[in-house]
Amino acid sequence: MLGQSPSFATSVKALRAKLGLSQEDLAKALGVSFASVNRWENGKTQPSKLAKNQFESFCQKQKEQGRL
Repeated sequence: MLGQSPSFATSVKALRAKLGLSQEDLAKALGVSFASVNRWENGKTQPSKLAKNQFESFCQKQKEQGRL
């Protein structure tokens, strides 16, 4: 397992919990599949650079809107 997977998995789970989103809702918001979000949370895969950038951008927008 890659060293970053637990921390990224934790970040995804924490974000979803804070925003009250399902894995499917987060997947739609990021433009990825439900399976991708599920695998990230379970530490089975790492996001592509594009998906990671989309996740970071999504987090930034949520912060700007006062949701995080």
